Amino acid sequence: MLDVVGSIPIVDTHEHLEAEVDRLSRVQDPLSNFMHYVCDDFFAQGMTPEEYAILTDRRRPWEERWPIFERYWDYAKTTGYGLALRIAIRELYGIGDLTRDTYPKLVEAVKNRATKGFYRWVLERANIRRVIIDHGDNTGESLPKFDRDLFTGVIRYEGIVFIKNWRDLANASRRLKAPIHNLSDLESAFRRYIRETLPNFVGVKTSYPAYWQSLKFEYVTFNEAEYALKAVIQGKEGFRDYAPSLDTVKPLQDYLFRVMLSEIEALGKPLQIHTGIQSSCNADGTPTNAVYNANPTLLINLFREYPSVKFILFHASYPYSREAGVLAKQWPNVYLDLCWMHEINPKAYEDTLSEWLELVPNNKIMAFGGDYGYIEGTYGASRIARQAVARVIQEKVDKGHWDKEDAEKVAGRILRQNAETVFKLTQ
Repeated sequence: MLDVVGSIPIVDTHEHLEAEVDRLSRVQDPLSNFMHYVCDDFFAQGMTPEEYAILTDRRRPWEERWPIFERYWDYAKTTGYGLALRIAIRELYGIGDLTRDTYPKLVEAVKNRATKGFYRWVLERANIRRVIIDHGDNTGESLPKFDRDLFTGVIRYEGIVFIKNWRDLANASRRLKAPIHNLSDLESAFRRYIRETLPNFVGVKTSYPAYWQSLKFEYVTFNEAEYALKAVIQGKEGFRDYAPSLDTVKPLQDYLFRVMLSEIEALGKPLQIHTGIQSSCNADGTPTNAVYNANPTLLINLFREYPSVKFILFHASYPYSREAGVLAKQWPNVYLDLCWMHEINPKAYEDTLSEWLELVPNNKIMAFGGDYGYIEGTYGASRIARQAVARVIQEKVDKGHWDKEDAEKVAGRILRQNAETVFKLTQ
């Protein structure tokens, strides 16, 4: 089955990769380039923000930074993040493990490979046919520096939806290219902006509420949202350091989130939404939110209100994977994406996929998205995912639940065809 799964050109549903030209223009420094997500496991051991700043400072000699890496790596190399990195450097660069002796060889190998066509070389080796890029809040122009044969993008509107103070409002006004004096101004400008920009992308992504607030969006009236906006404007007209409380501005955010959903629905685009575990690889190395605020069951009212919006629950909603599976079984507009899960916890990825395939129609599951900021991580994660998919599907055949034809069909769907259908990549 591994040969069958290995032959499927993957649609990668989620990456944070910078453009190849930007990657190649920087110093090729593995200690900083390859820290994405491994740093979570370093912080979990007690790495300080000061150590992290030193470790990722390309201006410092690697010999000065190596003791910090070495202090934490031996304990982190056995996690899913460590596994993805070890697979990548072994299969792409011929380095068996990261040690003080092998690191200079890795640096040299990375430098030698840093030439035009590098991304295509990695993706071909991984047999990844298309990649969906998430670059956060952008200008509305879809990936101008990327090879459009390989990459496509989603857009975020979080800088407009999650306004907290007058500075956020001013930034939203600049992005919308419209003066905002009241909620009618903001809503009309936002709707126009979505209609102008969203056709350039395959969907919308949001993660801010899972990382900073909650996935619970209450229904609010226009007047309630208008009152909240007035509190924001007060900061500009009065004390510029004034910021309303979250309770005060939340009605405005809830209202604008629904404005966004209504436009997504009208344009027939899906919404990728972060659910479950959050990365702690940030400035201070601590979680920005409690994981229970990212429980996908908090979204049920939105599933009901917007039945034509495809809600794609990211990251297997881990540790709420069973809740996510039940939601996808109950709601026709809920889809499941295992992106990032394969390196968060490879065993849980395998178990979750196995359960979902017996719980949920298999056209609602997408099995791969590396979620990395560096393409070597994407490669390592794809190897973990393929092997796990092959084992899960082979088990179904061995138990007599599926025949070989069923197995091959399902593998193709969860690794490629479902994403092509949901994101309309073949049109």
